Amino acid sequence: MAHDISIHDARKVEILIAEDSPTQAEKLKYLLEENGYKVTTAGDGKQALSRARQRNPTLIISDVMMPEMNGFALCGEIKRDAQLKKIPVILLTSLADVKDIIQGLESGADNFIRKPYDDRYLLDRIEYLLMSHELRKSQKMQMGMQIYLGGQKHFITSERQQIVDLLISVYEDAVRLNAELNTRQRELTHSNRLLNGLYRMAEGLNQAATEREVSEKALEYAMMLPGVQAGWLYLWNTDGLSLAGSRNVPASVSADGLDISCNCLRLLLAGELGNTPKILNCERLFSTGGNGSCHHITIPMWSGSKNQGVMNLLGLEQDQFRENEFDTFHGIGQQVSVALERARLHEHMEKLVGERTAALTAEIAQRKEYEARVVRLNRLYSVLSGINTAIVRVREIQELFNEACRIAVVHGGFAFAWIGMLGGNTRIITPVAKMGQGNDELFQLNLSLMSAPEGAPLVEDLITHLKPFICNDLIADKRMEGLHNAALAHDYLSMAILPLVLDGQLVGTLTLYTPETGFFDEEEIALLVEMAGDISFAMDHLKKEERINYLAFFDAVTELPNRALFLDRVNQRIKMVSSGHEMLSVIVLDIERFSSINESFGHGAGDSLLRQLAKRLKQLLSEADILAHLSADYFAIARKHEEESIDIVHMLEKLLFEVQNEPFLINGQELWVSARAGASFFPSDGLDTDTLLRNAETALKKAKHSSDKHLFYAPEFHARVKEKLKLEIKLRQALEQEQLVLYYQPKVDLKSGQISGLEALMRWHDPESAMVLSPLHFIPLLEETGMILDAGRWALSKAISDANKWKAMSLNPPRIAINVSPVQLRQKDFVDMVANVVSDAGDQAAFQLEITESVIMHDIKANIEKLNLIQDMGIELAIDDFGTGYSSLSYIAKLPVNVLKIDRAFISDMNINPDNLTIVSGIISLAHSLHLRVVAEGVETIEQAELLRSLECEEMQGYLFSPAVTATKIIEFLHQKKSL
Repeated sequence: MAHDISIHDARKVEILIAEDSPTQAEKLKYLLEENGYKVTTAGDGKQALSRARQRNPTLIISDVMMPEMNGFALCGEIKRDAQLKKIPVILLTSLADVKDIIQGLESGADNFIRKPYDDRYLLDRIEYLLMSHELRKSQKMQMGMQIYLGGQKHFITSERQQIVDLLISVYEDAVRLNAELNTRQRELTHSNRLLNGLYRMAEGLNQAATEREVSEKALEYAMMLPGVQAGWLYLWNTDGLSLAGSRNVPASVSADGLDISCNCLRLLLAGELGNTPKILNCERLFSTGGNGSCHHITIPMWSGSKNQGVMNLLGLEQDQFRENEFDTFHGIGQQVSVALERARLHEHMEKLVGERTAALTAEIAQRKEYEARVVRLNRLYSVLSGINTAIVRVREIQELFNEACRIAVVHGGFAFAWIGMLGGNTRIITPVAKMGQGNDELFQLNLSLMSAPEGAPLVEDLITHLKPFICNDLIADKRMEGLHNAALAHDYLSMAILPLVLDGQLVGTLTLYTPETGFFDEEEIALLVEMAGDISFAMDHLKKEERINYLAFFDAVTELPNRALFLDRVNQRIKMVSSGHEMLSVIVLDIERFSSINESFGHGAGDSLLRQLAKRLKQLLSEADILAHLSADYFAIARKHEEESIDIVHMLEKLLFEVQNEPFLINGQELWVSARAGASFFPSDGLDTDTLLRNAETALKKAKHSSDKHLFYAPEFHARVKEKLKLEIKLRQALEQEQLVLYYQPKVDLKSGQISGLEALMRWHDPESAMVLSPLHFIPLLEETGMILDAGRWALSKAISDANKWKAMSLNPPRIAINVSPVQLRQKDFVDMVANVVSDAGDQAAFQLEITESVIMHDIKANIEKLNLIQDMGIELAIDDFGTGYSSLSYIAKLPVNVLKIDRAFISDMNINPDNLTIVSGIISLAHSLHLRVVAEGVETIEQAELLRSLECEEMQGYLFSPAVTATKIIEFLHQKKSL
């Protein structure tokens, strides 16, 4: 139905809609046309202004946020246009900020409507505005208002009614929002109380074990439901219907007996209550003294098709219980019903258990004797079956021993079992596996100590005749004095020692203990002898299989992995490397003139040389490296390392040097040998081990035909590595010849504009290129080679020296920050190094160490300890490049730092990138909440500096003030007291 239009004809009213969203524009157009208005649309502010000048509409409705020209700008243009200024303008906005209201007033808007809007409200505002516009046509007077909004003073000039209309629209929207908020708050409070009561009731019912407890818990937690004042519970039982419990109810309900005048009882007894909650008027409650009817909610408690009773809840108000909550109350009734069923079942089961227990006790006593006989017989066959199964399954002798002991204890019922092996020419049995309760003394067996007259038959039977020794009463049998006390200490009274035999010789024993006397009968002994024989057979089989398997994967001469095992292990390593940023090198090492050694000294001498060389290579390599013997004179090595790392070159040179630096002793003679090597790399030279080995062998062949001791498969890689080695040599010379220098970049106080600090930055005066190289050209290699430790120590000493020099010149130098490398921080003596270097500085407070955020977070706990010690020296600490290291905020507060430096990546475009501006503002707020100073890096424009100052950032550094300059230039800055 169209909206009523009173003083104007809607067909003569043309409304111009300015909306960039086609969907929103079409929706608004449809609404207005349905109500009789003529509608024209424009997709942005410029288009709307043009169409307004063409069509001169009656009313303009504009969205605020539009491309080309926003709603505020469009409104201002219309109000400044002599032709259009009388046209009323409604702005659609969220009114999210005071600035929106100010802009609307300044632009001359006639009305605000907040998105999302109610259609009826929008039509009412249009009708009101058109009517008001008609009334204002005769008004000629403009008026001005001075208002204070957002902490600023504004003077608004417009017609009086226009200003009133605008303020009314804002006020109406605020009143409507406040009313909605109050309603939502009341509903949320009610829902929270309801949910809390339901949760507590479910929790209490789960703990109730009897019908009485269920009734008490149900009523106790029902009182926590919102608005519930009282409650009572009627239950059906064998005696009929009775009052099971009540809370806060009138005396008439709590009294003994039932009054049929209560509606809930009458309906329940008549079977008319149904299975859904109802609100009933109970005259019986009213008769207790209240005025008017007394309404309460009646909740039937059904379990399936069976009615358990009814729960009544009395509210504070007549309309307390809402129909939309009836499902909840229905659920309460079901919960109580289930709890009652469970409690009654529990009580019934308790009774049945008591009766059944008495009957079972008598039955068990009768069956025990029979079961003991069956169990004993089953145990004998279970042990034998378990041992045979283990023999088929296991692949190692130790696993066989462990499993045999386990089966003897778990399935055989023995209290303790252990297996020992006879050691060489001695008669000492050394334990190798055990199971059960026993100490070290219990599994010791020295056959020499058992050679006394009492024990001589035992030793003879065990060693010579390979017969078992059985003792069914350790207290009475004196032949085992050596084990007597230890066994009795564990209450063991019987034992058996069974021989394990290989090639007709005793190689070990299986010893079993039990706390019963007379445990081992003839049937038991026969089984145990058979079990020991099976274990002996399995030992022989596994030893032979073990040797075969060993020779399949290991070289018999060097005992190193052979080619097959090397291929398998390297393929596994390739899978691990593929997921990271590491490289895997495969190296083939060849002994030169090895065939001549075999011909001159014999194959035995050649084998001895191979064994000694394998041992020497093992000592030179780490446990993570893979070493294998591929063929007669070929060894292979696989090693992980960083991409294009020169560490692989150092390792190769060390290996080849150690091979030929010390002679090998062959048959009493010293033999000097040398070797060459070829290397390939995954993934650049191959994606599988076969390819990598072939390419490494190709590189080795090239090395044999050249003067090189080692070569890489890819010439370009070889060239790059050589170049890095050359750079490494130059850097070592640079450290020795003091070619490194310190440049300083000033930090500036954003309030005073004065220099407030300096950051020391390392540079390299390369005499060969006559250039000053930035850290990007040489710092990574310094860190890779470890030279950064010397360079870092030098930088700290040099900064201290420069500061002391400036003090002597009365220049009052500011605090100097020195960067710390990750390699430096990882050193155990890092704190001692800093203490030693700055001990002569005198004023440690003049220095600051800068550590990048990612470096600190690498080993956070250890680094916090180190940084605490540094701060105790009086040296400030700063987190560099903050915002890029994914710090845990839980650790930031624990870090002993004084300064946060915001990374330049956030500063460079924060004046045009709202996201980066938000990040910068957040970092500054976080730092200030932790009482830290903030330094912004990479500031290059005045706009950036002004924005940082408005955000209360303390310091900045960047090209806006100065790049990093020499110490001489810093002296000039300090003399001139240069400012921003």
